[in-house]
Amino acid sequence: MFETRLQTYWDDADPAGQVFFAHFFRFAEYAETELFRANGTERMKLYRDLDVLMPRVESFARFTKPIPAEEAIFIRLRTRFKGEKTVRMEFEFLSVHDRSLLAEGYITAVCIDRRTRKSRPLPQMMRDVFARAEADTPDLYSDMSARNSARLIERE
Repeated sequence: MFETRLQTYWDDADPAGQVFFAHFFRFAEYAETELFRANGTERMKLYRDLDVLMPRVESFARFTKPIPAEEAIFIRLRTRFKGEKTVRMEFEFLSVHDRSLLAEGYITAVCIDRRTRKSRPLPQMMRDVFARAEADTPDLYSDMSARNSARLIERE
């Protein structure tokens, strides 16, 4: 598991003064970037060096409590490898005040070759970074994403 702190801002908010729901996925992406940085590399530079891309193929979020604008949060990131080419990044957003759950969900990404746009195995360097946040808990989303994972495998 990897955890990072994130500050939200006024421009993250909707007219009600709460963080707009779509920004939760952006914040999860920030946590992924920080995971790579914490492991001594810049994510996009590594993708360029390895000649790969990591398109997102599935996402899900469940919102428990709103996040007021300009509130700091913690983001926990856990990764699960789904075969050689796919990684699912599960996230939890927690309050900095009492660590209560604000939202949870996941983003699934597939490694593809930058030139051919065909799926390929995750390079070992990337697998090593993702492994540092590997989940040590049961898979809560396996039933939910089983249909989509089957479609994903068919395309690989």
